[in-house]
Amino acid sequence: MRTDTRKANAKATAGASTTTGSRATGREWAGLTVVLLAMFMSQIDMFIVNVAAPGIQADLNAGFGQLQFVIDGYVIAYAAGMVTGGRLGDRIGRKRTFQYGVAAFTLTSLLCALAPGPGTLIAARVLQGLSAAVMTPQVLSLIRAVFVHERDRARAVGAYGASIGAGVIAGLVGGGLLLDLDVAGLGWRMIFLINLPIGAAILCAAVPAVSESRSADLPRLDIVGAAFTALLLPLVLIPLILGGEHGWPWWTYPCFVLGAAGTLAFLRWERRTEAAGNDPLLPGQLLRAKGFPLSMGTVLMFFSGNAGLFLVLTYHLQSGLRQTPLAASLVFVPLGLGFIVASAACRRLAARFGIGVSVAGGLVMAAGLAAVPAVTGLDRSAQVVALAAVMGVSGLGQGLVVAPLVDTVLTRVHPDDAGAGSGVLNTVTQAGMAFGVAVIGALYRGSLGTNPQSPGPDTDSGDFARAFGLTAYVLAALAAGTALLAYRLGRVPAGAAAGKAADDGGRNGTGR
Repeated sequence: MRTDTRKANAKATAGASTTTGSRATGREWAGLTVVLLAMFMSQIDMFIVNVAAPGIQADLNAGFGQLQFVIDGYVIAYAAGMVTGGRLGDRIGRKRTFQYGVAAFTLTSLLCALAPGPGTLIAARVLQGLSAAVMTPQVLSLIRAVFVHERDRARAVGAYGASIGAGVIAGLVGGGLLLDLDVAGLGWRMIFLINLPIGAAILCAAVPAVSESRSADLPRLDIVGAAFTALLLPLVLIPLILGGEHGWPWWTYPCFVLGAAGTLAFLRWERRTEAAGNDPLLPGQLLRAKGFPLSMGTVLMFFSGNAGLFLVLTYHLQSGLRQTPLAASLVFVPLGLGFIVASAACRRLAARFGIGVSVAGGLVMAAGLAAVPAVTGLDRSAQVVALAAVMGVSGLGQGLVVAPLVDTVLTRVHPDDAGAGSGVLNTVTQAGMAFGVAVIGALYRGSLGTNPQSPGPDTDSGDFARAFGLTAYVLAALAAGTALLAYRLGRVPAGAAAGKAADDGGRNGTGR
């Protein structure tokens, strides 16, 4: 049976080191640039719509609930399709799947730009999220499959982290600049049209630069498992995203119960599928890999805190300090720059200290966030500058966390399961962000005692400062928790899935 063969291969190659694998070629580094540009583009679209939200609402006469789904429809579809998109790359080829995803993302960006009303825009955003779910899992899959030498992979993962930071800056600040420029009078539609030349460039460059790779045993797609994930993730994420905003209405609780029951049924189906010798969407050896569940818990905690920070800082700057959207977005620039610098430095640091760099990064984040209550006591202009400095420190910490953590996850994933592992990692990331927005947002609103988007007449800047300060302590605790989980992860030795001595110089299944 295919699954038994894979297990035998994993056992036969347990502990195989990738340190002595063949070094990456110039073509492969060029290919990395291409796929990271796609990751950069997807990150932009994660944040840029938040900046353009008021313009979209006014132009399309959209209600607040509709506007939420313009933003959240992308995130929900993105998360729901991630594991299936990754597994599809394992089967039909990661380069081919990547190209399909980029083409679909470019086309759906055009549909978003042409949307005549809020309903059409919501539908286009959902399709754009599904396209991203096909495209982005291939990035880490290709890194895992192509960069088999430890130093090359660490460098590639560092570049991956830097592309995320650059995407955050471009999404938050670039969106504000595009809206201010109002190119050809297109307004908010330009934030989607900008993807067309970028997508076309990626598609053209991918043909010669990106190497094809796929799982050695060509796993069949688990249709039932894919259907489970397509239903379960929206069932949990929709009430998480909307529940806090609407006071946790009654319908959110049945959704959580059904989500939990459905998850148990899904895992049972996956076990039965594997026991029958077929290919589950989530391979058992992936879920059983030493430290993999703990690494997912670390990812969940880290991104929950990050998403919560972005949310409450935006409220504090715009509603509490009365900053314009563009001025508020500039406060995030030091965070993105710190993220990029730390990600670039991680290549050398991680080679010496491993996951210990993530531990240090979590502690740096916690120290920076713990200083927020003191900063919010300053006057308005000084406070904006000090918050930008705090965000720079937080960005450094975040950059130190991400690259070593992702590299640790990749080393625990069997090469044949690179797509599935990347899909799970990205799904947990999106779920963590949704969880952070819901829980941290609810805490912030509860501390403030009013809706931060439309505060009451008795709410002043001091109320916003106290709410932000209290929330910052919780965020600091989450950062410290990330450091603790990373420390525990570093004490778990990698198991059989960590490496696979490759035929042909350590590149089995890469289709060279």
